[in-house]
Formats: sequence, C-alpha cells, structure tokens
Amino acid sequence: MDYRIQNGVSYEFGAVSVNDDGINFCFAALNCRTFFVCIYNHEGRLLLRADMLKYHAFGNVYSMYVSPLSFRDIYYTVEKDGRIFFDPWLRNVKKLRKWGEIRRKGHIDPAMVYDREYDWEGDSPLKLDFCDIIAYELHVRGFTRHPSSKVQHRGTYKGLLEKLDHIKELSVNQIVLMPSYFFYEFDSEESSAYQDVVYSSNMKRVPAEKMNYWGFKNASFFLPKPEYSSSDDFVREFKDMVKALHRAGIELVMRFYFPDSVNRNIVLPCLEYWVREYHIDGFFLMGNDLPMELIITNDVLADTKIYYSHFDRGMRSFNGGLPVNRSLAVCSREYMTVARRYLKSDEDMLNSFIRAQSDNPADIRRINYITTYEGFTLNDLVSYDYKHNEENGEANRDGEDYNYSWNCGAEGPSRKKQIINLRLKQMKNILTMLMTARGVPMLYAGDEFMNSQGGNNNPYCQDNATGWLVWKDTMYSRELFSFIKQLVAFRREHPITHMCHEPRLMDSLSCGYPDLSYHAEQAWYPKLYNHIRHIGVMYCGKYAKRDDGSDDDFIYVAWNMHWEKHEFALPKLPKGLRWVPVISSDEELLERYSGLLSEKQESIETEPRSVLILKSSELKDGADRQEP
Repeated sequence: MDYRIQNGVSYEFGAVSVNDDGINFCFAALNCRTFFVCIYNHEGRLLLRADMLKYHAFGNVYSMYVSPLSFRDIYYTVEKDGRIFFDPWLRNVKKLRKWGEIRRKGHIDPAMVYDREYDWEGDSPLKLDFCDIIAYELHVRGFTRHPSSKVQHRGTYKGLLEKLDHIKELSVNQIVLMPSYFFYEFDSEESSAYQDVVYSSNMKRVPAEKMNYWGFKNASFFLPKPEYSSSDDFVREFKDMVKALHRAGIELVMRFYFPDSVNRNIVLPCLEYWVREYHIDGFFLMGNDLPMELIITNDVLADTKIYYSHFDRGMRSFNGGLPVNRSLAVCSREYMTVARRYLKSDEDMLNSFIRAQSDNPADIRRINYITTYEGFTLNDLVSYDYKHNEENGEANRDGEDYNYSWNCGAEGPSRKKQIINLRLKQMKNILTMLMTARGVPMLYAGDEFMNSQGGNNNPYCQDNATGWLVWKDTMYSRELFSFIKQLVAFRREHPITHMCHEPRLMDSLSCGYPDLSYHAEQAWYPKLYNHIRHIGVMYCGKYAKRDDGSDDDFIYVAWNMHWEKHEFALPKLPKGLRWVPVISSDEELLERYSGLLSEKQESIETEPRSVLILKSSELKDGADRQEP
C-alpha cells in the first residue's frame, strides 16, 4: 500500500490519530545519525520505515504525518542510531505480558496509538471540598491480590471495584493510588527499555533480578499500567474504574514520582493529560525540582487537587497575584511523627500534638496520615519496636530506622490477652487522633482490619503476602473496623471538628465560649509542661453549622496518653445541656460513664492510655438531672 508522508505538526508529542485518516508522529531527538519510525500491522509485518530526519520541525523536534493510516490497524517502534528508542510520550502499548514476567534483553512493548473514543456518560472530576474528604491509600495489585480478598479479578483495577462495597462501608470518599502508570517491575527490563535514559533516583539501587513492587522509578507516565488490568484493553478498564468511583462519590488521586533523570518538561503535560483523558481528581507529586510554579498557576489544573510535601504558606498569593490552584495541600511526615510520639508517651510532645491537631491553614491544606506505604502498618506500629526487613535481602539495613513505635510488651505477635487488648486500645487511640485532626485524614488500606507486614517497614520488593493485604475477619479486626466506622461517622456528623480553617482560640462570636479551648484538672487552665501527657480539648459547636443550618454540638475530647489515670474537669455548658460520652478507646471507661453524667457533672477520670469523647445533649426530663 502507498502511504503519503508529509511534514507534521509539533503541538503534541508522540503518536496522535488525526480524524482516523492518518497519524501524526512527533518526537525530540538530539545528535542522532539515523532516526526512523517503523510501522507494523497486528501480525507483525513491517508496513513502513520512515526517516524522521527528513521532517525537521524546529530545535530538536521532528514531526511527520502519515496517511491513509488508522490507529486501530498498527503499532510502531522508533529507532535511533540503530537502537529502539523509548517514547517518553507513549500513551498506549500492546499488552504482551503478565505481571512479573521478564522478557529478553532489548525487547520493548509495541507502541500503539491512543484511542480517545470512550463514552464517559457525562462524568467529570468530583471537586470535593477538603473539609469533607476522608482519603484511603492503596496499591492496586496488593489490595486484592491475596486469595483472602475473595474477588474474581485479583490484583487489578476491576478487582478494586469488586471491593467498592467495603470502601463505601468505610465512608471514605477519596482513593489515593500508589504508582499505577506503566513501569517495569525489574531493573534488568528497564535498562533495555530506557536505553536513552540515565537511571537516577533517591532510592537505593537493588540487584537487577529484584522486583520493584511499588513502582517509584522511571516509567511511562502517560498510560495506566497494563499489568494491573484484567483485560487487554487496560485503558478502558482504568477509565471504567474512574467512572465507577465517581458514580459512588469517590475521588481518585494518583501518586506520581518523577526521578531526577526525567526531563521536567514532561511533568506539566503529563498532569494535564491525565485530567483531560482520565478525569483524575488530583495528584500526589513526588520528586525533586518539580516545576511547581507552573503547576499551581496552570489553568487546566486550576481546581485539580495537588498534594506535595514542600508547599509553604503564602503560595496562594505567589507570583505577582496570578491565579493559583485552589486545591493545594501539604502531605508530609510531620503529623505522623508527632502523633506516633504522643501515642507512645514520649516526653514534651503535648504542645506539638495540640498544634498538629488544629493545623489546617485556609490557603494550603494538610493531608494527615499515621501509616502509609513506607513504614509500619497500624498493627505493626503497636506490635514491633524494631523493623524486620530481612526478607528484602539487604541485611535489614534498608527502611526507616526511626519508626516511633512501641510493641506494648512483646516483639511481634502475642497471645497474651493483656498485650492484645493494649494494642487494640493504642490503635483506637491513634485513629481517634487522625479523625479528630482538622486536616484531611488519610487511612492506609488494610489498617481497618489489622493487616500486618510482619514488621517489614519497607516491602518495596515483596510481591507476596508480606506486601499484599491479607483480609482478616477476626473478633479483633471486626471490633477495630466498627470503631473506625464510628469515628468516620462522628467526624461527618460534627463539622466543628474539621473546619476548613485554623481555630482562633477566642470568643469571636461573643457567645461566651472560644471556638477551641484547653483544659486539665481545672477547667480553662491547661497544663502544658514538658512532662504532661494529658489534656482536655473542647470545641464550641456555635462556630460551625450543620447541613440543616443548626449549630453543631459542644465536643470535649479527653486525651490521656500517660501510663497513669488522670482526672479531667468538664467545662460548664450553657443551661439546659449536659455532657454525654459517645466514643472511647476504652470500652470499660465508656460503659462506666454512659448515661450517668448529669447537668452538674464537674469532672471525669480516664484510664491510662485512653481517649474519651463527649458531646453536649439537651436535658429531656427530670431523670436527666439526677446525680450520678
């Protein structure tokens, strides 16, 4: 067949279909002697080998248009100086392998032209308010790969949707995906596919045969990972997942890690592409020297959520008054470290803790987490003093050394009921911290049913039961799952606990109460000395409105992370109200006070390492006024 080749356009890199009549090829190349595009049919027969050097556009850019040619009928490769050149703008490939299969050296997945045809059925990003978000981080493969997940399509986008009822039961409304773009699991494959890229990152180099299960490495940033799909059409399956999540009221945020070796010019077009073509709600960006000034002033991304670890206050007024993205948020280890250290009763952490709980500036929001892909799971956080990464094959030298964990009396699994109960209480304590902090809470998948990695705090190469979620159904996992649901429901019911701005700590409404106040054995007189590990926090509901326009309740949280009991004074409520206990990490403590607090109750006593939440309630009859 005769093909017509002419100069193309250079406004979009890669291979782009034009009205189904032809394909525009546009690539950048520097100091090359030969540069060819090879086009094949689906049987692998070479149809055309075109010399790109004849179609110079400008600078290092070459572009040609080939017609008649349908994207449905072909795939292509690019040869530079006799070697296969990896297309960094690749948008589709022919799926030839399964996860973990290593192919021969020099092999590369056949590139295909991206098919834009898809019926989104009116779908668009959800644009949820930060105040309403409860995030949930997961690894697509690890989430359902273990047989205990009991899904049909294990380890895939479709398998994730099979767990949608579980996600909805948790009442989370944002999923944060670990890298789900196309990366090679093994460095030996990467060395052949990325011939023109010098691999460099902040991660430690590992032997070529070792798997990179997480995906924080060089990658094809413009297409979903084919091996996470249950079908050959992984582009459609990913879009189906996004559309289904949006229908369920759940946003999708993706982690993107750009190693130092990646040309930063690719970052902004990549993000724009995922928003336009895949309706992504946001990005969790990772990497050094990212073009953040361009990203936060980009018009396409103006209301796309951007999470980053290095945002500073005042970014909204940056760059001479140019419009800045309205959905910026800091996501760093700061909250995690403070919460963990307060949980284990470290000295002089109380002041840091109360600041972390209320930190949520209006211009740059906060994403809070206590566990994430790197580090201990929630269960391991209260079960291990030390990391146990021997299975990684690096003599336990890899992974974080400072986990701020406490094993509650025994290293690893224990059958002692006293230790088991203490661990369960500690997990409830720190989850309560997370759900009552003003920033956006981000749960790590599996923590809700006590998933364990056996003390491994860096399972980057563990494509097995260590790195996967093992879906537990025990008496203790059900209790913790129920407790998390209770916390999430409480947070949603009481907007005063997660307002979209920081408290002023003053009576700005002249209602007799500040928006937030601190207390100890004597109301209104907190003790913030370095040796103190307990404090009472009161939220005045008059400063927040429910959906029906009514004032929220008064909320009082008694925090006691000390190993001794402590008494807490209860601030006096407006006439006609009394304190009612609603949530506690200590069931016996909740039962002790349940239904017994009267209008004149002046104090409560908490058990060691426990938290008790009370809210105001109207007095309904004379029985309510009886003394306990």
